Amino acid sequence: MSIIQTIRDKAAIFVFGIIAVSLIGFLVQDAFVGRSHGFFDSPKTTIGKVDGIEIKRQEFDDRVKMMEAQYQQQGYRVDEGMRQEIQNQIWNGLINREIVTNEAGKLGLAFTSKEFADLLFSEDAPQEFKQQFTDRKTGIYNIEAARNAFKTLQKSKDAEQIRQVNEQLIDPIILSQLQQKFLTIFTNGIYIPKWLIEKQNAENGQISNISFVGLSYATVADSSIKVSDAEITDYIQKHKDLYKQEKSRGISYVTFYAGPTKADSTSLWNKMEEYKAQLAAAKDPGAFVTRNRTKSAYFDGYINKSRIQVPQKDSILALKPGETFGPYYDASSITIAKMIDTKVLPDSVKARHILIATLDPQTGQPTIADSVAKNRVDSIQKAIAGGASFEQLAVKYSDDEGSKLRLGDLGYFPNGQMVKTFNDFCFEGKTGDKGVVKTEYGYHYIEIEDQKNFEQAYKIAYLAKEIEPSEETENAASAKATQFASSSRTEKAFDQTVAKEKLNKRIADNIKEMDYQVMGLGASRALVKWVYANKPGTVSDPLSVGDQYVVAVISGENKEGLQTAATARVTVEPVLRNKKKAGILAEKFGKYANIDDAAKNAAQTVQPLDSLRFSDNFKPGLGNESIVIGAAFDKGYQSKPSPVLSGNNGAYVVAVNSIGAVPNDAANVDEQRKSVMMQMKQTMGYGLMQALKDAAKIKDSRLEAGY
Repeated sequence: MSIIQTIRDKAAIFVFGIIAVSLIGFLVQDAFVGRSHGFFDSPKTTIGKVDGIEIKRQEFDDRVKMMEAQYQQQGYRVDEGMRQEIQNQIWNGLINREIVTNEAGKLGLAFTSKEFADLLFSEDAPQEFKQQFTDRKTGIYNIEAARNAFKTLQKSKDAEQIRQVNEQLIDPIILSQLQQKFLTIFTNGIYIPKWLIEKQNAENGQISNISFVGLSYATVADSSIKVSDAEITDYIQKHKDLYKQEKSRGISYVTFYAGPTKADSTSLWNKMEEYKAQLAAAKDPGAFVTRNRTKSAYFDGYINKSRIQVPQKDSILALKPGETFGPYYDASSITIAKMIDTKVLPDSVKARHILIATLDPQTGQPTIADSVAKNRVDSIQKAIAGGASFEQLAVKYSDDEGSKLRLGDLGYFPNGQMVKTFNDFCFEGKTGDKGVVKTEYGYHYIEIEDQKNFEQAYKIAYLAKEIEPSEETENAASAKATQFASSSRTEKAFDQTVAKEKLNKRIADNIKEMDYQVMGLGASRALVKWVYANKPGTVSDPLSVGDQYVVAVISGENKEGLQTAATARVTVEPVLRNKKKAGILAEKFGKYANIDDAAKNAAQTVQPLDSLRFSDNFKPGLGNESIVIGAAFDKGYQSKPSPVLSGNNGAYVVAVNSIGAVPNDAANVDEQRKSVMMQMKQTMGYGLMQALKDAAKIKDSRLEAGY
């Protein structure tokens, strides 16, 4: 990891120093993303299989940790919900990898080291990579600079760095290129003939004028129509693809609120009033808020006005140095603020540096003596003052591999992104300043090249406290939940206690093994694991979920396969009911020779509908009735009316009065063909991958592995 990346603790950038090391090893051999996955073999412990190929637990864990670290570096809080989302993303990525490499292997597809080098050192290189070697003034990707930078980094033998770049750069690029090759085989086969576009244009140019009679399904009471389980089962068997289901379970549950009460909030408010007087008198506000465990760490620096996003911002910024404001509510916290100082600062700075490191950021171990580093950086400063090339000295001596590849250039960075002493020098100095600064990583020779967007900046100490439930609040909720659970050890007793105590019983169905969200509760992986660790009918002990205790009973289980009649009834019953209603309404239309007879028999009036197009999805006066739209262009219904048509909302009889066409002389058939083929190519990738995933034998063992 480059040191400047560690300094930029909120930046998720590529570690290009280690990319170079890995690439050198890759370029001397052909590469294919296969079962060994680069340079390292994984432990034998598995968490699943794809067509018999094991997915290793160690690799899965490593990738999850790496992605979590990247989110944290960007300032995101990795909570339970995000952690589970990351795990699912990694899982799906590993499945797709195995599917792609398996299918590519069957076809003899590979991505060689020459192809890799040709890609990386060309204008088609990944954008994130190109940015690191793009001249900031011209915007041109300097391919030779990229090649030369790699040549300077061939001596490293850091296996951990090689593993990281394998996973972050090499494997994703190879996998992407393999997938692109694989998909190209199919997308290149897409062809739309000219006659098909011409036919579609002709059909879409048609206009129909009709008369129709309709009877709404609502005229037949739902209660008069009975749909049996046998009928639903028969319908499911005829439409199996629509009614497949995964294994799932359902629960009933009740909750007992354990979050902070109004009394808890009032108590903290009063305490913050006491803190306010103490903060006002504190000579070192930063030390005071830190000692009193403020929710957000104290930032010992200035923040530009445009970047301050807090409640009561105007009131806080109106304070004079030494004045305090608050208490005030900030989401689930109560906060007080003290203005320490204010000054005008730029909101971003462009600088370059040369680092002489005294500490290895990965191990935390010293690299060279402090005095040696200081003498070396002083010598560099004197050499540059005497006319030596900054760029050459940066390449030769800088220990920050990330900026070293850019000849020491850090580009523009915002106020507060760097560690304090580094940040203070850059933002409190002025353009053209040069000097040596010491940080926890070593000595930096820095040159400030530009500063822009000057505005007022503020140094503020915040003491924020989360509004938390008191011990009494927590104990009271726990006691209620425990009492309920102890008297509800069976599903029947659970329901009886709910009725007796007039509690709100909630339902959460369709909970799958690897879900982490439970309907009505949010993220609760622990609850999902409990659901699958016990038998249907089991009642849980109180489980803590967020700011409440939950007592649940496993109310049912759906096996993998086709839905049962009971499960599918909610969607199938309306379809079959309307089908039966259509038969009843057809009898009302009776026998008819023309549209007027049909209207008379049904005691309805004939409705005209003009200017219908084949592409219409909805028509005022008709609604969403595609069966009527289709009938409007059936020339057979010009001489006689249609039979009774069963639609979405009712039964209809249609008579076609005329069918005409509007010429479309402006249509460009060739451009239409290109557009349609492009759309097909864009959508084919997802459809093809989903089809391969559906066809693969995927064994998900993450639940058994404890995830």
